[in-house]
Amino acid sequence: MADYSVRLNVVSDNWLFLVSGVNATLLVTAAALAIGVLLGLPLGMARLSTRRFISMPSVGYIEVFRNTPALVQLIWIYYCLPILTGINMSAVVSCTLALGLNAAAYIAEIFRAGIQSIDRGQIDAARSVGMSYGQTMRKVVLPQAFRRMIPAFVNETVSLLKYSSLVSVLGVADLTYQAQALSTTTYRPIEVFTFVAFLYFVICTVLSYFARRLELRLSVSD
Repeated sequence: MADYSVRLNVVSDNWLFLVSGVNATLLVTAAALAIGVLLGLPLGMARLSTRRFISMPSVGYIEVFRNTPALVQLIWIYYCLPILTGINMSAVVSCTLALGLNAAAYIAEIFRAGIQSIDRGQIDAARSVGMSYGQTMRKVVLPQAFRRMIPAFVNETVSLLKYSSLVSVLGVADLTYQAQALSTTTYRPIEVFTFVAFLYFVICTVLSYFARRLELRLSVSD
């Protein structure tokens, strides 16, 4: 360490190369989040069902994906799923699918907790005036639950953004992959990965800021 001299020009001279990986990072995160939300809502509602043949598969899915490492899931889907199904997927598609399925397990629990936080009396009142279960959820429960779920959604989004760095293992040219490539060729890991950590920090901070603004706006509208 005594012989190591910091050279910031390594970052300034190659910052476009590093930043080029941000697009892949944000794309994978956004697509995985969309998959997580689309699967998480029905999973969360199934989790609340009193019928075991509906709730138990949801519980099993959530437990499997929450209790196994995301990296193992990613590698399994990339290498094993094509063998079992015969469907070959690119690294980007495999990584996005794996992260989306993982996120769905956590988002399902967010939906479950949000729905359960709504007073049961409101549900009974809605049903008593002739609303169906679907109408009650759509018009009474979910709008209120969504406001309460915003902080948890933000936490999950930030976690998903950080988990997206795992896609570099399969050669997806995201921010982390670009940093690994640059640090390997320049032998300057301190400068490169410090800059990358700063970029992740800025992106996550911006996400949190806009989420807080949205939460405040919704609370004022209430």
